[in-house]
Amino acid sequence: MPRKWAQKYDIKKGDELEVDEQGNKISISTEKTQDPGNIDVNITGLDRDSFMFLLRALYIRGYNEIKLTFNEPFAEHHRIGKKVSVISQIHAEANRLTGLEVIQQRENFCVLKVLTESSIKDFDLIFRRLFLLLNDASNDFINGAIKGDKYLIESMEEKHNTITKFMANSLRLLNKVGHPEYNKTQIYYHIIESIDFINDILKNNARDVIDSNIKISKPCESILRSVNDSLQDFSKLFYKFDFKMIEKISSDRYEIWRDIKQLTKKLSKEEIRLVINMEQIVEIIYTLKVARTALEY
Repeated sequence: MPRKWAQKYDIKKGDELEVDEQGNKISISTEKTQDPGNIDVNITGLDRDSFMFLLRALYIRGYNEIKLTFNEPFAEHHRIGKKVSVISQIHAEANRLTGLEVIQQRENFCVLKVLTESSIKDFDLIFRRLFLLLNDASNDFINGAIKGDKYLIESMEEKHNTITKFMANSLRLLNKVGHPEYNKTQIYYHIIESIDFINDILKNNARDVIDSNIKISKPCESILRSVNDSLQDFSKLFYKFDFKMIEKISSDRYEIWRDIKQLTKKLSKEEIRLVINMEQIVEIIYTLKVARTALEY
């Protein structure tokens, strides 16, 4: 075995490895993962969003034990315009990260540890679940906004957190082990981060619909449904690669652009803001189409 690879995954005499015959090739793999060890970070001075994203980044990076130290018990929450408890927000973020638990806390620090770890063998299942959850979230947001169903729109917060859990777990696996087809690891990483971006757009739009009490007109409804259809089409493309579907996604992209230009004058200011945000999803889908094509070849 290559010495560098054996050292990277701490392979020792007596360890069990999986050997898979692939025609004139033999694939050797291990369930062991890269272990960056433990880390201690002082988060004093960071606002609520920043230290929560830092914790998520450390989890995705692969750390098994994370100690967060802070000199102030409260941090600025810019979205709501007030300070919130650092400890409570650390707990909230930990709940979004599979296997991560708070094992110790004091007034000025908190220690978290990953107690259960997913296997790379579960990656495809977790990844497929991501698509299903994102499609459901998109459908529910569109239908909730159009029908004025406040309960359905408010459920987007919970859906967002669930998608975040699967997203972070997937990225952690890719960082610690890599995709089973290792040369595809970076492409999958890009796709998952893009899904996370779409997830945030849907969540923020749901908040905007509630906060601004946006009433969806027929022209706006048409655009929202077109964006949602494009997202559903990409999900189909991912699991059944087809040139016709690629062409359809490209054609729909420009059709949505034209609709937005033509219908803008018929929309309220609140609807225009909503539509512009949804337009970002169309552009993300376009880049995802390129990534999916790269996976095929």
